[in-house]
Amino acid sequence: MNALTSRERVRIALNHQEPDRVPVDFGGSRITGIGAIAYKNLIQQLGLREEIRVYDIKQQLAEPSLAAINRLGGDVVQLHRLGPTSGMPFLHIDRWKPGRLTNGTPCLVPEACEETRLPDGRIEIRHEGQLCAWRTPDSLYFDVCYAPLAQAQTTADIDAFVWPDPWTDREERYLEQRVRELYHGTDKALFAGLPMFVCSFFEISLVLFGFENFMMKLVAESDLVEHWLDAKLAHDLAILERLLAVAGPYLEAIQMNDDLGGQDTLQISPQIYRRLFKPRQRKWIEFVKARTRAKVFLHCDGAIESILPDLIEIGVDVLNPLQTSARGMDPKRIKQQFGSQLSVWGGGAETQTTLPFGSVEDIQHEVRERVKLLGPGGGFVFATIHNIQPDIPPEKVLAIYDTVAACGKYPLA
Repeated sequence: MNALTSRERVRIALNHQEPDRVPVDFGGSRITGIGAIAYKNLIQQLGLREEIRVYDIKQQLAEPSLAAINRLGGDVVQLHRLGPTSGMPFLHIDRWKPGRLTNGTPCLVPEACEETRLPDGRIEIRHEGQLCAWRTPDSLYFDVCYAPLAQAQTTADIDAFVWPDPWTDREERYLEQRVRELYHGTDKALFAGLPMFVCSFFEISLVLFGFENFMMKLVAESDLVEHWLDAKLAHDLAILERLLAVAGPYLEAIQMNDDLGGQDTLQISPQIYRRLFKPRQRKWIEFVKARTRAKVFLHCDGAIESILPDLIEIGVDVLNPLQTSARGMDPKRIKQQFGSQLSVWGGGAETQTTLPFGSVEDIQHEVRERVKLLGPGGGFVFATIHNIQPDIPPEKVLAIYDTVAACGKYPLA
């Protein structure tokens, strides 16, 4: 086989064929990313000199440079919305200013990011007087505390909600520029990394209403929930229409995001999922597939085996990650049962256990095993199960990607 571009490699794999090697995602999304502190340590180890851009303030994720992506064998780059931080879409990433990581290291942050330190040490982010997120001095992340629908009681309250992420000419110009840079300026596969405001139904509802409040409404006020979910769908489709008009022809995958699973079971019953969320997800997916050939990528953590047939039925092409530590998510069995219909993007290394607590040798062994289980026949993009956390040292990060480079060539050993 002649040398493939990264874009071709990802496309072939997502069509359930074997390319030249297993495609790799290093830092190509908000759920396959790398914490900015870990990234700073990594590029120091690699001898790369660059400014750290923290594009997701909540999760403190760094935007990897092309030099770093290429060194780690990455095939994917992320095409963002203008405000990618979930819960804080005003943090536009077309304008930057000096800031600091949570450990004090200098970095660049979105120009609109204003952190205030209180006398007790707590750090807050506010926007137009509204408290949006906060962290303690020792925390590595911000907790979003923006719940504008917490008091919503009627359909009129839902209808009065002002969405905080409108499409603007500024966003359109930003997206057009990034398409030129990433599609025409690289050979990488473009991944549309959408924030929850435009790609989630369940998870964003937990944020906007408050977790306990929304969970109770699912049972006690299902008519209100249905009205809300229809409003959410209408909002999403209006944004997607504009986004896909600019970026649709250039994408290999587009993100949905709904963490329906816990460690041992679904967070809601399959019946509630099928009655309330599945129909709206289906309409979202049908709308997208009518406007782009990109595969629909669903980020959904946890024990979700019971609804995998539902996800396939409504048109989900790619499951992310494959949380192998969750009940029922055995990679060998999932690959055998669903691998011809559902690609896996992630699942390559355990971010809950092996990365923080295992040795370099443990990581190398796990990566080889996951490639052997998930790689045959294509349908696999290698990535860690979730973001690489700030405390993961460079030698462990390099062990992940150097191992997949060594063992991921087709035909697999």
